[in-house]
Amino acid sequence: MPEQPEMMAIGDSLFNGVRSLTINEPLAQWSAPAQVANALGIPFATPDYPRNVVTNFEQWLRDFPNLAGIALDVENNINFWDTNPKSSLAAFDNIAIASTTYADMYSRTWQTAQTEINDLHGRLGTDFSKIGGNLAALFFAFNTRFLLNPTGDPQAPALTPLGIVAERRPARLLISIGANNGLWNMGFAADASTGQPGGPIGDPFDQQDMSDLNKFFDELRALPADVKHIYLNALPLPSQVADMMPVPDVSDDPSAKPGPGNYYAHYENRFGFNYNVLTGAQVKANDALVTAVNARVRAEAATDPRIHVVPIDAAFAQYDFKTNKDARTIPTTDGKTISNIMIEGPELLFPNFWRGGLMGLDGMHPTVVGYAIMSTQILQAIDTYEGIKPVAMPTMDAAYKADSLLQKVPISWDIVLDLSLDIRRSTGARPAGMKYDAVADLLNALGFKYD
Repeated sequence: MPEQPEMMAIGDSLFNGVRSLTINEPLAQWSAPAQVANALGIPFATPDYPRNVVTNFEQWLRDFPNLAGIALDVENNINFWDTNPKSSLAAFDNIAIASTTYADMYSRTWQTAQTEINDLHGRLGTDFSKIGGNLAALFFAFNTRFLLNPTGDPQAPALTPLGIVAERRPARLLISIGANNGLWNMGFAADASTGQPGGPIGDPFDQQDMSDLNKFFDELRALPADVKHIYLNALPLPSQVADMMPVPDVSDDPSAKPGPGNYYAHYENRFGFNYNVLTGAQVKANDALVTAVNARVRAEAATDPRIHVVPIDAAFAQYDFKTNKDARTIPTTDGKTISNIMIEGPELLFPNFWRGGLMGLDGMHPTVVGYAIMSTQILQAIDTYEGIKPVAMPTMDAAYKADSLLQKVPISWDIVLDLSLDIRRSTGARPAGMKYDAVADLLNALGFKYD
């Protein structure tokens, strides 16, 4: 293993740098941990993905309606990653993996990922061109294998993310985890919850999730003393993600917004694998559940002076423009206003139309600007607990200019969003009967671990 790094990051897609269900080298370079490292002026090895991992959602939309070309791109991506491509780096300092849960932090290795790939080959044969509904599983397995064993060494130790941290002993560890234990389903799938953690198996943050959270903290506390500071993100509330939009839509009349701490009568998952409508009371219960999980996390963190909870929940609450007319938004130099409303871009008939932008096309993963907000909170926590100030704080203007999606939303996005929403509203599900002509697999990719 390389020498002790100054900082490492583990966790899920919110640290991996995923935007619009896609991860590649440029996005990894603008992940929240990478922005923190840049601000501190410290070395930080980000994943040098040689190609986007399986999915390339934003490019598919730019290519739409060339479905044959999109399908070919899917197959080429899968075939490329099936060759087990190697990195030029011996190890990455950011080993956060999209789709991971609490348990994955202490159980998932590059070898478990290889076994998953082998099992898929056993069921599907040598040709993954008929991958269909297994697209998300391949994304997870390929990404895990590359991040945890970048040199592709078949003799490399099968270490978990926390095992790698224990061996490399970074002075500072950043963690974002828990979204895939419930937040994803409540936001992207509009699942309702009991409002309390530890519910029946299958509910968001169910009994098993809470048991896994306890073991995760046991593993954190057991890390070597050389790991002097551990920064763990709190989770944002489900109501504040862009995909949970009110029905009817957000009004242009500011007085129609319910105000901080209040809710619309009904919400829908504006984009997703399924379709569901929740009442304001159900969304409030979902928020209460995440608030309770965050409280549990803070209580566990208090048992080890090295563990510091970063108030990402409070930070994104300041930007809840969907509900609060006085919430913070981000004006850009070219006349846009970035907010937490579901993103829509210029339409053919309205070339100056714009909304949203804190989160990408899936309504769940932040844009580079959203990650800049997250990194700012982490840097403030580092200053508080270590007395280390950044060389230069991330700026929203630099983040906006670096974001290719915000610079040019695919012109087909509004069409795809409106059509898919109409279909999902009418059927309550994804369109049926579609072949492997990219659309079905594109929708499969939206589910990641949710099915």
